[in-house]
Amino acid sequence: MCSLNWFKEKFFFNKKLFMSIIKKSFIFFLKKKYGKLKNYKIFFNYKNGEIEIWRDLKIVSDEIIKNFNKQIEISKAIKIKKNLKIGYSLKEKIEYQQLGKKFLFYLKKDLFYKFKKFEIKNQLQIFKKKIGEIIYAKVDYIMNDNIFFKNNENNQMILLKEEQIPNEKFKKGNSFFLLIKKVKFIKNKIYLLLSRKDKNFLKKLLELEIPEISNGLIIIKKIVRIAGERSKIAIKSKNQTIDPIGTCVGLKGSKLKNIIKEINNEIIDIINYSSNIELYLTRSISPAKVAMIKIDRKKKLAFLSVNSEEIKKAIGNKKTNLRLASKLTGYKIYILNIKKKNYNE
Repeated sequence: MCSLNWFKEKFFFNKKLFMSIIKKSFIFFLKKKYGKLKNYKIFFNYKNGEIEIWRDLKIVSDEIIKNFNKQIEISKAIKIKKNLKIGYSLKEKIEYQQLGKKFLFYLKKDLFYKFKKFEIKNQLQIFKKKIGEIIYAKVDYIMNDNIFFKNNENNQMILLKEEQIPNEKFKKGNSFFLLIKKVKFIKNKIYLLLSRKDKNFLKKLLELEIPEISNGLIIIKKIVRIAGERSKIAIKSKNQTIDPIGTCVGLKGSKLKNIIKEINNEIIDIINYSSNIELYLTRSISPAKVAMIKIDRKKKLAFLSVNSEEIKKAIGNKKTNLRLASKLTGYKIYILNIKKKNYNE
């Protein structure tokens, strides 16, 4: 009498959950219309998309009927089925027309709201599983320095100003790689919050460009990054025959070129990870060369002595090289001029 197919076609999910949502709405509105439902039975046929409502009516004489929801006159009962008597019960199927247009209107409205709510919740869970994934999307429009992107599925995707690489230029129609950083539900809409500034964005680009990283032959131990300026990446090879740095850089830097171009010409330092902290610290300050090193393991302090001509390289522009080396190793690093014995931190 009443079809579920409209909802089945619009929403696809768990059978039990589907039936549960339908049943609860139906019972709620039937109670509003008929009161208590002790004498009612509702059948849901998911296969053919039909709902049937039956009720047990007690047969009474025409003169004493009091409750048309629970009783039926004998004169009407025998027209439905012969040989019925007063006191017997009759199972009656409630037809579509008996429910009334108002009942069906509010039922459909309620079901649409519940299914829509479930669909959003379901999508939210699906999108949350995508956090950390990299996507390629086109700029749709720009508003207040925030960049709105569009992909094939027409999802709402935003690259906020604070997640952009400094001094990046965006134009409508241009495509970029982006990291899905967060998923938020705002005013009945799901928004994917994107990032190009996050260190995991760089990690995903490396996995895309360098097969040895994506297949696990080379492991990224740590990435530290000041977006738009410099990044340091500590790597380790699982196979002793593979040169991790040479593999990642490629012939004449071919593998890194695309990544550097994608991240607005950010400098990338790739170093070999080592459990030998002195060696690791020495490598971390690359491209500067260390002449002497002294460390305090308890206080996690490192004093790196370099020649005068290496000072600028070791510290870097706005101290970026020094700061990143400290983050990479977990040590507070002091750069000493080996001749003058003064230091920078």
